[in-house]
Amino acid sequence: MAIFGNLFGQIFGDNAAEHEARGDYYAGVNNWRRATEEYRRSLQRTSKNTIGYRRLAEKYDDARAKGFDSLVEEIHSHIDVREFTYASDLLVSARGQAETEVQRDKLDECERRLRAAGRAVPPAAAAAAAAAAASTPQTAPTAPARSVPRATEMPPRTPEPAARFESPLSPAERPSRPDPTVRPAASVAPEARPARELGGDQAFQKVLGHLQPAAVAARARLGSHYRDAVLAYARGEAPRAVELFKKSVDEHPGEPIVLYDLAAALASAGRSREAQTIYLKLAERNPHDWQPYYEIAQLQWTDGLWEPAIATVEEGLQRHLRSGYLMAQWGVFLYKMGDKRGALERFYAALQLDSFDDAGLYHVIANLHLELGDGERARRGYLKALELNPHSAGTMLDYAEFLIEHRQDPKAALAILETTMRTLRATAAPRLLHVYRSYLSSKAHMLLGEREMALLAVTRALEENDQAWLEDTLEAQRQAVLAV
Repeated sequence: MAIFGNLFGQIFGDNAAEHEARGDYYAGVNNWRRATEEYRRSLQRTSKNTIGYRRLAEKYDDARAKGFDSLVEEIHSHIDVREFTYASDLLVSARGQAETEVQRDKLDECERRLRAAGRAVPPAAAAAAAAAAASTPQTAPTAPARSVPRATEMPPRTPEPAARFESPLSPAERPSRPDPTVRPAASVAPEARPARELGGDQAFQKVLGHLQPAAVAARARLGSHYRDAVLAYARGEAPRAVELFKKSVDEHPGEPIVLYDLAAALASAGRSREAQTIYLKLAERNPHDWQPYYEIAQLQWTDGLWEPAIATVEEGLQRHLRSGYLMAQWGVFLYKMGDKRGALERFYAALQLDSFDDAGLYHVIANLHLELGDGERARRGYLKALELNPHSAGTMLDYAEFLIEHRQDPKAALAILETTMRTLRATAAPRLLHVYRSYLSSKAHMLLGEREMALLAVTRALEENDQAWLEDTLEAQRQAVLAV
C-alpha cells in the first residue's frame, strides 16, 4: 500500500503519498478525525484519472463514517459525566456532518438523553458556527480560572470528604488502592478529641459544626440526654452513648434523628444486629426513606457479609429507584470486590439519579479511570470535581500528581500546588496534606531540573511529617534528589 502511495507521489510531483501514510497511521490508532483530514488532503493531491484515486476515496469515506461514530461516542461520554454544555455543542456540530438517516438517528438518541437530563440543545441555527469548530472539538471542560492539576506512590491516605462522598485518593492513599466510601446523612459526627475539651452546649455545638445551623438547632431542642449522648459518642464512649440515646428515644419516640443516632452508637458498640433492627423499623415507618437500606448494607459489609450487603442495596433500589446514594454504594461494594468496571458503571448511573452532581463522586470516577488506563477521562473527572468544589485540597493534590506522573507537565502541577498551599493555609487542614503537597512539589521541581528547589521541598516534607509510615517514601525522594 505504501509502495503504491509513493509511486503516485513521484508521478504527480506532490506529497499525496505522505498524507496517505499519515492517514493510514491515524486510522491504525483509531484517530478517525485526523485520518479523515489526511485522506482528504491526499485526495486533493491525486489525479482523478489514476487508479489510486478510487482507493483513496474509499479510505476517505470509511474514515469519515468512523469519525462520525467516534464523535457520537464522545457526545455520550460527555453526557455520562454531566458535561452537558460540551455535549450539546458537539451535537450541534455533528448535525452539520450527518449525511444518512442512520447517523441522524444516532444524534436523535444523543438529543433525547440530553433532554432527559433537562438540558436544551442549542438551536440548529448555531450549527454553522459550531461546525467551524468541529475539526478541533472540545474533549474536556474548560479548567476553572486558574489552571488546575493529580497524586503518586504514597501509602494509605486519610480521605477528604466531599459532600457525602469521601474522595478515595485524598492526599495519602496509593492511587492503586482507592477506597471510595459513601457518606450518609449521619446525624452524629464522632471525633476523637480529649474529654476535657468537651462539655456543655459549646462542645455540643462544636461536635455538630459540620451541620447546617437549622439542623444543629433542631438537635439542641432534643434536650440534655441527647446532648450528652452526642458528646459521649464523640469521645468514643459508645456504650455510654447507647444508654443516653435510649433515654432520648423514650423522650422523643417518634424522632428519626434520635433513632438513627442510637443505631449508629449500637453499631460502634459492636451490636450491629440491634442497629439493623432499628434501621428496619425506620424503613417501615417511612417507606420513602432510602437511608435505612444504605446503613444496613454498610453494617453487613463491615461484618463480612458481602453478598447480603449487595442484596440489601439492590432491594433498596427496587423501592427507591431514584436514590443516587444507594446506586453509588453499590459501586463502592463492587470496587472493593475487584470489579472496577462494574463499579464505574454504577457511579455513572448514580450521576443520572437524584442528588448526585457531587464533586467527590467525580473524583472517585477520575481515579478509577486512571486505574483502568484512561488518562483523558481521568483528567476530565478531576476538572469536573474541581469545577464543583474548587477548594478541595485532596482533588488538587491528586490532579497535580496526575500532571506529574502521567502528563509530564511539572509547570502546571506547580501552579496547582501553589493554589493548594493557599487553600491549606486558609483551613485547618490535616498535617498530612501539607506533607504530601511538599512531596509532590519536590517531584515537580526534579522534572524541571531544579535540584535545589526539589531538595528544599522534600526537606520541608520531612520536617512536616509526623507519620512513621511515610518516612521511607520521603527519604527515598530525598536520596533521589541528592543523587542528581
